Amino acid sequence: MTAKKKLKKPSALGRIVDAIGAAGRDADLARRSASDPAFRRGVQSARRETLSKFSTVKHALADRERIEKSKKKTQ
Repeated sequence: MTAKKKLKKPSALGRIVDAIGAAGRDADLARRSASDPAFRRGVQSARRETLSKFSTVKHALADRERIEKSKKKTQ
């Protein structure tokens, strides 16, 4: 092979095929890691931490606690 052939850029179709293949591998890795219980717990706790910063969520949590307390009193 000559040096010129080694430096030749792959065709557009080849680059698209490579990109699709890489996306498929990334998706497979994401599916496998998403089913990991430790990963799911981490996502859940991170989501709760982020959501708890919003005032509407704080109000909803306070309402939920108030409703639970009132249910306990009536029982």
